[in-house]
Amino acid sequence: MSNTIKQQLEGQKTIATLKSDEHHKFSGIQRAGVVYLMSVPFLTMLLGFGVGHVDPRWYLSGWLINTLMMITILYPLVKYRPSGNPLFTLAALLLIVPWVIFPVFGGMGRPPQNIRRWLELAGEQHARYNLLILGSTLAYLGTALLYHWLRNKEKLFTTLGMGLMTLSIPMFVINMAYWGSFLTEAFRHFKTANRPDWYPAFQELFLLINTVEVSMIYIATAMFALALGKTGYFKPAASRAYVIISLCAALVNLFPPSAPEPFATMSYLVCVPAIPFVMFYLMGVNLLRIASTRYKSSVDVADLKY
Repeated sequence: MSNTIKQQLEGQKTIATLKSDEHHKFSGIQRAGVVYLMSVPFLTMLLGFGVGHVDPRWYLSGWLINTLMMITILYPLVKYRPSGNPLFTLAALLLIVPWVIFPVFGGMGRPPQNIRRWLELAGEQHARYNLLILGSTLAYLGTALLYHWLRNKEKLFTTLGMGLMTLSIPMFVINMAYWGSFLTEAFRHFKTANRPDWYPAFQELFLLINTVEVSMIYIATAMFALALGKTGYFKPAASRAYVIISLCAALVNLFPPSAPEPFATMSYLVCVPAIPFVMFYLMGVNLLRIASTRYKSSVDVADLKY
């Protein structure tokens, strides 16, 4: 009996805390910080495709400055946790962290387009694809925690999203290992400018792997967005936007490189290895923002124990 009374008192205290937290608002600087966070992937793409390769001393310095800025902006969002639930915060952070790492690619530019240049920058290629493997693993762990958080509230879309991520991430890792390690070593042993007989076959195989895993990641994003919409964490309009963009990207990704323009370019852009994780990144930023600004007084206390 005493335990029941204690739990009720703790529940009342939690609800009172949530009500007071409803009045927490962002300052102008905090809102600008969130806007900057949302723009990071797009600024990275602009630099990577528009500026191209620059000296490592410059792009590593820029990446470090950007990382410090992102940490400074994220710290108040992480520190202020009205729910007191670290699982929710950790899930959002794991979705965000890959795009704390990926901006280093902005200075690397596109992967080299010929073997000579690829071998000259072999160290960068190893780093590029190893960081992509690390980022994809962190994103997968974020979706796993998000699944754990949502599974008792919404089962269908959450389970579908987690299943698709579980299938796609191993394929993604294999694809990145092929580009970053296997292909680099193979290039070292090419004796002539002509490609060996196995090379076109491997290209087609990993093109198929890339197409499948990228589309599955986009569809998984749509499933989690539907789950967040159905459970009330995202507004219907936001949930629909995530779903429409993700499903359109999954569809565009199916166009082969031989497709006429602009479909070939669109297909290339949506399948660049870091790009499928942009939607999860934006999802993580929004989840932290919501956790810091908007709570309903009718929140079930049991939900805070996941």
